[in-house]
Amino acid sequence: MTTTPDTRGDTQDENAPLLGTDQVPRTSASSSQKLAVMVTASMLILAMDFGFYLTAAPQTKIFEDIVCRNYMAALGNPADAVPTEGVCKSEPVQSELALVNGWKETSDVLPGILLSVPYGVLADRWGRKPVLLLGILGILLGEIWVRVVCLYPTVLPLRLVWLSGMWRLIGGGDIALSSIALVMVADRFPEDEIATALFRLTSAVIVSEVLATPVSAYLMARDPWLPYVLGLGVAIVGSLCAFLMPETLTDARSKIVLTTTPTNEEETPSYPARKDSVRQFIKGKMRELRDSTRFIMSSPGVAVCLFALFVTSISKQSTSLLLQYTSKRFHWSIGNSSLLISLRGLITLANFLLLMPALSFLLTRYLHLPGKLKDLRLAQASSFVSALGFLVIATTASWAMLVLGIVLLSLGAAFAVSCRSFVTALVRPDHVGTLYSSASAVTSFGIVVSGPLLAYAFRLGLRLGPAWFGLPFLLAGGVYLVGSVLLVRLRIPDRVHGE
Repeated sequence: MTTTPDTRGDTQDENAPLLGTDQVPRTSASSSQKLAVMVTASMLILAMDFGFYLTAAPQTKIFEDIVCRNYMAALGNPADAVPTEGVCKSEPVQSELALVNGWKETSDVLPGILLSVPYGVLADRWGRKPVLLLGILGILLGEIWVRVVCLYPTVLPLRLVWLSGMWRLIGGGDIALSSIALVMVADRFPEDEIATALFRLTSAVIVSEVLATPVSAYLMARDPWLPYVLGLGVAIVGSLCAFLMPETLTDARSKIVLTTTPTNEEETPSYPARKDSVRQFIKGKMRELRDSTRFIMSSPGVAVCLFALFVTSISKQSTSLLLQYTSKRFHWSIGNSSLLISLRGLITLANFLLLMPALSFLLTRYLHLPGKLKDLRLAQASSFVSALGFLVIATTASWAMLVLGIVLLSLGAAFAVSCRSFVTALVRPDHVGTLYSSASAVTSFGIVVSGPLLAYAFRLGLRLGPAWFGLPFLLAGGVYLVGSVLLVRLRIPDRVHGE
């Protein structure tokens, strides 16, 4: 690749990090090094997410069957009675199913809230790869636990699936894992290539969604347990790609020139001396964590973008609820409803690989927008389109309007990537790991809030009648509108764009 010499001199650079740092040498990884981390990260994410999308619909179906059988047993039916479609789609069963799914997803992300930032600091200090491996281990153990509960529904209450988040304390959970993978890619690419690299990496998630969903629907026609177990196997095998991931912390550190010689404390982990108390040691570590994360709130741009990423958690939470919603409103099977996820994936993939790169090229080439301003404009537009998509889904009266809403939602899916690319340029390269983990933490908090909130909104909509079935999506659209307003009001500081 070509590199641009540093010609800043004493002039103000519109691409300088907002928080300031020493002069950054314009060196970067070779093409082969960038390809290595991109390929291995894509393979890892493709396998892990393929397993997730392969099991999303079967898990909902299995949960529904268990809740339905429990409901029939409570009504006095024999234990071997076969659940009917009418009973399984009744308000009590669907309300309980929404709560089980909502609180399970909440428990899965709680570790991200508690530990994403500490794990991000750890990744910035000791290395990305160890944190990545810990995250994979915790996720797999959590998924195994959920299947154990489903295998013994007469012994273990279904609500015990909420304990799956306990295992995700190891590594910080799903979002912390994805943030570390994104950090490792960002470490190897220069600023002007980060957005494109993140779009390509995120495309691996979409490819897994497109491929896994129809396979899952086909296998579900035979037995939902078949794709449910197969998805876990694919995730376990795919996780082996993590061992091939190169350590990229040195790439991040090579992007900056430190003005002082690292101290021994920075080079090696510190341990309490014998004369120190445990309390003093803990206080010291808390000070280190505070100092490592202080930059987050020192910039309004960073704070607004983190809140915007908080909003995107609603889109992730709506996946399982979309299956319930379409199945209930249009009387489709969950297997057929899952095909909408594949449709959403196809449109999102086209958006990431064709539309967004084309728009980025036009904004840069013909409107001459700087890289960060271009990413901000794309994030602003995408957030508004996402809000419109949720509102259309919430008010749909036909499958055609439902498809239109999914198309709009897919076109707005670039919001998170554009926002992440924009905020990356506002901080020092050696703080990217902490930044991304902070983004994971706020996203996790958003899932904790939105999971039960959307579940209870769906429960209320079921009670109010068919016209209100889309209440959770109406709520999601309103939250996205708030995020859109905040992004539109965001002004880039002079130190970034030299205005």
